[in-house]
Amino acid sequence: MISMMKSTSIAVLLGAAGLAHAQLTSAELKQLGTTLTPWGAEVAGNADGTIPAYTGGLTTPPANYDKSNPGWRPDPFPNDKPLFKIDASNVDKYKDKLSVGTIEMIKKYPTFHVEVFQTRRTAAYPKSVQENSIKNATRCKVINDGEGLDTSTGCGHGIAFPIPKSGIEAMWSFGTRYRTPAYLLKNVAGLFVKPNGEIVKTYEGQGYRGWDFYDPAQSKPDRYYSYSYEYSAPTRLANNSSIVFDDVKTGERVAYNYSPATRRVRLAPDNSGDTPVSQMGGAMTFDEDAMFAGKKDRYDWKLMGKKEMYIPYNNYRFQYPAANGECAGEKRFTPFHLNPKCVRWELHRVWHVRGTLKEGKRHIFKQRDMYIDEDSWGDGLSDHFDQNGRLFHINQQIGAPLYDAPAPAATDNMIIDMISGVYGFSGAMGGVYVIEPWARSRFAPDLIVNKKIVFK
Repeated sequence: MISMMKSTSIAVLLGAAGLAHAQLTSAELKQLGTTLTPWGAEVAGNADGTIPAYTGGLTTPPANYDKSNPGWRPDPFPNDKPLFKIDASNVDKYKDKLSVGTIEMIKKYPTFHVEVFQTRRTAAYPKSVQENSIKNATRCKVINDGEGLDTSTGCGHGIAFPIPKSGIEAMWSFGTRYRTPAYLLKNVAGLFVKPNGEIVKTYEGQGYRGWDFYDPAQSKPDRYYSYSYEYSAPTRLANNSSIVFDDVKTGERVAYNYSPATRRVRLAPDNSGDTPVSQMGGAMTFDEDAMFAGKKDRYDWKLMGKKEMYIPYNNYRFQYPAANGECAGEKRFTPFHLNPKCVRWELHRVWHVRGTLKEGKRHIFKQRDMYIDEDSWGDGLSDHFDQNGRLFHINQQIGAPLYDAPAPAATDNMIIDMISGVYGFSGAMGGVYVIEPWARSRFAPDLIVNKKIVFK
C-alpha cells in the first residue's frame, strides 16, 4: 500500500506550509491523506462497489517484466476478461456514465463498442510527490489572470491543486500532473487512418517528454512541461528536430524548430493553440496534445464537478502488445476508431472541466469538455465542439501506468475527427523509458542541430 500520510504528519505539513490558500478550509485540508489521497482523489470506493477503494496503486512489476528492457511493460492483468460490452443495443442503459463523444461514436459506427473491465486503481506516486501535493494545497496560487502559477513560495513537485475550487485550478492540476520527471519515447510514430482503413504513417522518430514541475534541480520550477522530437522519416522530415517548453509564471510556450534544408534554427510560435500539427498530417492541433497543452488563455474554464465515467484505462495490451498477438502492429487500427478488442475501458471518477471560448478569442473549438481521472490527473478523454456546436474532435488517452517508477500512465494520443471520419494517433511503438530530466543546457536553441535522444 502506498505510504499515505498519517493525520499527525499532515498536521505538521499543513502547519509548516501556512494557510495561504484561503479558498480551502482547515476541514478540507485535513482530508488530504485521510479520506482523500494526497493528490485529492476519494479514497473510498463507490456505493455499489464498482469503483473500489484506493489501496496504494500498482507498484510491483509482474513476474515477466524484463529489467534489461525497462521501456516495455507487460500486462499485469493478462487474465482479466471484459465484464460486459456497451454497444448500440444497450447504450441508453449506460449513457449517464458515458461522454457525449463516446455515445455518438457508438451510435454512428456499428463497428465501435466499449469493452468494460474490472476497475483497477493502479495510479501510484513516490512519497515526495504525495508530500508536496499536500503542501501545494496551501502554497500554490494562480497569477496573471489564471495564465500562470506563483512558485515563489515553494509551489512545485506535486499536484498544484489537489482540491481544485475552480476550472483554472483543475487545469493547472492537469498541467502539473506527475509522469516521472522525464522519459524517452522509443520509435515514436504518428499516423492517421482514413475512413477506408488506409493507414498513413506521417512521421517516425524519437521523443523526449519532461515534466519540469518535478525537476529536482529546480527548487522553484519555472517550467512545467517540455518536449523534444527528432524525426527520422519520412524523407521530408528526416533530421528535422524541435524543442518546446512551457513557462510556469506566464503559461507562454517557447518552441524552436531545426530544418537541415535551411540549416537554421527558428523560433516556432505556431507550435501552439489550434495550429494543425503538420507532422500528424493536420489531424490534430498543437493544443490537443494529451487532451490539452499550452497556454490556457483562450478559454473560460469552469469546474463542472466530479462524476463516474467509463474511460480508457490500464491499456497495457494496447500500448505494449504481444509480438504476435491480436493487437500487434497495425491490428490495433481499424476504420473510424481503434480496434475495440484492444482497448480496455473501466469505470472511474473524473473531474469534468468545460472550456468555453472567450469573447474576442478565436479557435476552431468553441467548447471543450475534459474528463480527467481523479487518480492520475491525466487519463481520460475530451470532447471538442466546433463553432456551430457540432461534435468535432474526440480525444482519447490510451495509456498504462509506469509500475516500475512508480508513476501514473504515460499515454498515447488519439484524436478522432467526427466530421471527416479520419483519426490520428501518436505513440511510442518501442516503449517508454524513464530517465533523468535533461539539464537546461540541452535546451539551448543552437544545440538543437545535434542529436540528443539516444537509446543504448
